[in-house]
Formats: sequence, C-alpha cells, structure tokens
Amino acid sequence: MKKFGMNFDWHCSNIKVCKSCKDENLSRYFASVTNSLSVHNIFNPSFYCDDNVKLFAFRAIIDGEDCLTSFISIEDKIGRSVKKISAEFYQEFGAPRLIDPKVARLNDEYYVTFNSGWVPEGNDIFIMKIYPTMGHPKRLIYKGRQQQERNWAFFFEKNEIYALYWINPLKIVKLKYESGKNWEMEDYYCGKTPDPDFPTDLTIGTQLFYVNGQYRFVAHQKRYLHNKKIYLGRFCTFDFERKKVIPGKYWLSHSMQSILGSDIKHNSNLFSCTYFSGLQASNGSIKLGYGINDTGFGFSAHNLNEL
Repeated sequence: MKKFGMNFDWHCSNIKVCKSCKDENLSRYFASVTNSLSVHNIFNPSFYCDDNVKLFAFRAIIDGEDCLTSFISIEDKIGRSVKKISAEFYQEFGAPRLIDPKVARLNDEYYVTFNSGWVPEGNDIFIMKIYPTMGHPKRLIYKGRQQQERNWAFFFEKNEIYALYWINPLKIVKLKYESGKNWEMEDYYCGKTPDPDFPTDLTIGTQLFYVNGQYRFVAHQKRYLHNKKIYLGRFCTFDFERKKVIPGKYWLSHSMQSILGSDIKHNSNLFSCTYFSGLQASNGSIKLGYGINDTGFGFSAHNLNEL
C-alpha cells in the first residue's frame, strides 16, 4: 500500500475489492428493512436468509439521537419485526452498551452474539437466541478469557456447542453448562505455539458458516497508521476435525478509496475499516455483509475460488 504512504506488508494486487461484486438482492432487501425505520449511519450488517426466514442484525443512529443503537430484524411467513437490543438488557447486566450484533446458526436455532464494548474494568460478551423463539441474553463466562473481548465464532458439532476463540495459536472453547443468565465455557482445544507461516494479528470477524464439511468465516487483520487502526478482511476456512484454520488468497476491502477512511469518526482510534460482520455460504458461493468505516454498509457475492 505504498501508494498511500502506508508501510504495510500488503500489496494492492493482494487486495480484493468487494464493491465490484455487489449483491443486489441482499442490498435491496436490507434497504427495505432500514427504510422502514427512522435511522441513518447504518453499518455492520450480519444476516441469515432462506425461503422461510430472513434475519439481520446491524447498527445505526436513530434520527434525532447521537448514540449508536443495535437492531435485529426478523421476517418469516408471519411477518417482519425489527427490535432494538433494548436498554433493559444494559441495566440487567450492568453493561454500558451492547454492540457488534452478529447472527449465528446453531443447529436449527438462530442466535445473535454481541458485547459491551471497551470498558476500563473489562467487558462482557453475550449470546441470545432470536429464532424460532426470542430468548434472553446469556453472559459468556470463561476463566481463560482476556480482559477485553470482541468476537467468538460459535458452531454446533455432535449435539455440542463450541466457539472458535482464537485463531493463532488455535483455541476452541466448549459450552460446559448453562446456569441462569450465564453460559459457562471451558477449554476444548488449545494450540501450544503460533504458526509462524500464518498471518499475524488475525482476529475473528464474522460468525462461522458450515458448508461442504468445513466452516467458512472472514477474519480481520488490524494494522496501524499514526497509531490509528486499519481493518481489512481475510476469508478463512476452519477445519474442525484437523484443528486447522486456512487463510484465503486475498485481503478484502470495500474499495481502495475506503482504505483512506472517512471524515466521520465514531471511534477516535480508527483510521479506516472494512469490518466484515456477516457471511452465508452455499456450494461454491459466498455472500458477505460488512461495514464501511462505521458509517455505511455493503453486501457482496463471490465464487469460493475467488477468495
């Protein structure tokens, strides 16, 4: 990226631009959801769609307000409803806010994960069932967690719930038991040393989606320019049986222009980001949802071998 004066180990030829692969159907449907609300500054869409149900989670600013709010849209054959992740949850858990909602499929049930953002004393991470019935948030308890947490990627294997906790070295945690308002997690697999051939500082972005015997997701790579963060995506395959994550060929960005950031800054530590928040896969095809510099959104569609 030397053309932008950035000292990265990326080259422009290794960046795949998602803007040129826009998914018109997802974009049009999501616009119908958000146009029915009095909101602006819509970003970070996560989703699951089939013939029976359409689920979206996203962040936006309600017109006339200054703060960001998280939303969940649910549409099935009965109709559509859009819910805010309520302030009642904040009070119930003593959290200052609930952000980064992402849709996860666990067996035949659908959940959203979210967290309480960055707080000096350490934050919390949550999971909540949203379909076919709406549940209550469960705080995730894990004794080996870091003080500040953002994303765990959940999956369902042989009647057990797991989460991809860390990519390199690989760490997988497993649901130990449910207790009231909590899910307690325990170690299932912990890699001993980082893989020296694997990209450094790669963190979990989207939730996992299972197809053709493997899980797919987009990770984020975080770099810095003048002490400000820059996020790009990296498509990855997670092989649960082999306990291995395989990165794709390209870094992913909405556009080359978006890497230069935007004038609006909700996060003073951010220079720019294409923040990948949603993914759905089928045979040979991948659909992605993402936020653009915390101010806009995009949906793209790709052939699997393109990534």
